[in-house]
Amino acid sequence: MKTTWSQTRLAYKAEIQKQRCRKVWIIPLGFLTVLTLWVSVPMFHFTAQDLTRGYQWLFYQISLLNAIFVPMMLAVTASRLCDMEIKGNTLKLLYTLEKTGHFYDIKFLAEARYLLLFSFGEVLAILLLGKLFHITEPVRLLPFGEHFLAVSAVGAVLLSFQHLLSLMSDNQILPLCAGLAGSFLGLFSMYFPRAVNLCIVWGYFSIFSVSGINWGQVPEGADYNDYMQYLDFPLPGFLLFSAVGILLYLFEKGIFMRKEV
Repeated sequence: MKTTWSQTRLAYKAEIQKQRCRKVWIIPLGFLTVLTLWVSVPMFHFTAQDLTRGYQWLFYQISLLNAIFVPMMLAVTASRLCDMEIKGNTLKLLYTLEKTGHFYDIKFLAEARYLLLFSFGEVLAILLLGKLFHITEPVRLLPFGEHFLAVSAVGAVLLSFQHLLSLMSDNQILPLCAGLAGSFLGLFSMYFPRAVNLCIVWGYFSIFSVSGINWGQVPEGADYNDYMQYLDFPLPGFLLFSAVGILLYLFEKGIFMRKEV
């Protein structure tokens, strides 16, 4: 039987209702708080010249830190939300109430809202730090929008992987270890050759960063902040990445639907 929009909306509301008592919002908020405090420490030593490129510096540093923080945040979030059905052994019961694929989609959407909360929170954190440290660089709305899209898109692809692992694993240690491994892989991928870096999903936070440094132009001993600049957003690459991410999600969904409960 075909699933109607009304049924989808009711199923999503039911999923949100199940999550209320678990206080999952604390996870993205906690990671966002730690990330904000981490990136704010060097700003206490900023000079007047540094403040003229303050937002560029924040976008660059947060993109690097996202490779560490976001995979772990998504792993913990997906594990926390999927653990309800795994520990409660309620998957068979749920499958009698709704289609397997429909359950998979609704669960993913419920997890994705925490990713969007985190992405939007980063934008607000950058603006807040700009006010607190009196950044003199003018606010440009476009980089903020591009940063939100990049974090959300890359995070969604990583979340789809963690979503599948969490639903397929009886023990949530495996998904959490995968998230931790992804954090390290994303960090070290920045030092890999470009061709290798493009094959590592966890490294796309830096690839889609809205600001960066042309290290080839930085003289030895110079302050790299002086060579910080906004980068042209790679829209064709971003659209291709998003399309591959959708195909990957459908492939992962197919794997889950073939699983015997």
